[in-house]
Amino acid sequence: MKRLGVEPSGTGFLDWTIDGVALRSMVPAEQRTPLFLDDDRWRESAVETLRRLLGRLPGDFDDGRVALLMCPLCGDLGCGAYSVEVAFGDDVVEWRAFGWQTDYEPFDDPEEYRFTGARFERTAYETLLGDLLSNYRA
Repeated sequence: MKRLGVEPSGTGFLDWTIDGVALRSMVPAEQRTPLFLDDDRWRESAVETLRRLLGRLPGDFDDGRVALLMCPLCGDLGCGAYSVEVAFGDDVVEWRAFGWQTDYEPFDDPEEYRFTGARFERTAYETLLGDLLSNYRA
């Protein structure tokens, strides 16, 4: 199992980490999470993303995928986003089929944006995202 985490990026937002390595360093993406540290304009987007990753809201895209990294200027999915399919098992949450996606075309899985995926222990995953959700709602 992998360990999901977050860490400050040094530029005002939190990066997703997998086993301590920032997701943005694993994929060729300039986008960022909506988990900004001091910018209230992103609070609603952060709450929605966390709820989607917890399975409490449908995905960002018609195919159910969730945006992990998005345009840091506007958050518009038309600018493109690094997205993932989230699958829930009894004890596991899996992020799979990572890829680049826009909201105006069907998902295409170009080789250059592929990342193999990650399986997380469900309790730890839900605890981390639930704590983040509480912080962004406050």
